[in-house]
Amino acid sequence: MKLTPMDDASKSSPALKAFSLLEIIAGMDHAPPLAELTDAARLPKPTLYRWLSMLEGADLIRRMPDGRHYELAARARALAFAILSNNSGWTQRHQILERVVRTLGESCNLTVLEGSEVMYLDRVEAAAPLRVAFQKGSRVPAHASASGKLFLAMMTPAKRDRLIGTLTLERHTANTLTDVDALRAELGRIRRDGYAFDDEEFLSGLFCVAVPIFDRDGRDCIAVLALQAPVVRVSRANAAERLPTLREAAEALAVTLQ
Repeated sequence: MKLTPMDDASKSSPALKAFSLLEIIAGMDHAPPLAELTDAARLPKPTLYRWLSMLEGADLIRRMPDGRHYELAARARALAFAILSNNSGWTQRHQILERVVRTLGESCNLTVLEGSEVMYLDRVEAAAPLRVAFQKGSRVPAHASASGKLFLAMMTPAKRDRLIGTLTLERHTANTLTDVDALRAELGRIRRDGYAFDDEEFLSGLFCVAVPIFDRDGRDCIAVLALQAPVVRVSRANAAERLPTLREAAEALAVTLQ
């Protein structure tokens, strides 16, 4: 996302000015400090303070514990989720997921990255027995999920290093990657191969394979398509068989997100 200073239209309306500042914060890949926001918005510090206070009071942004950096708050994330979930492409995306589930016979989900977590933008459950039911809006940790590891692997090195530095590598199962070096090595393999596995790393007995969904330029991973199944049906031994169908669907999903 290209960051631009607030334009004349924004300056003429307090609401639009506040929205433009929110847009600048949302477009950054880290929690910016006041000095960086001053440069990006090209506003005097007193004016910037006033608009930051307005957004903070509306629960759209919040200050980090150090009191100097700002990030999106719960209300802004909920708004973003509502927009992505209910725009004109939602029906088309859901139908694509349904086709993948009918073809492969396993549950599939569409995810986006939210800070250090992966959020389920949509999900279609398979009719097969022995399935784990997640809900739309569910969140899972990035380091312990195929989707999350894929997002991390596809980032620029600088952005990935910043995000890894904020992660708490909590153990969820015996297979969870809790060592930073082991996680980095795994991300290198994922970037090379173009897909990721979750081999019982978040829930015991659950296997997941995920593929990236890129923007129109084919550079940034904007979402991830993932298949989930019990390890008795899908594992490292046969997961690659699902990749052609998943990649075809990921290309179709990319069109709906542009």
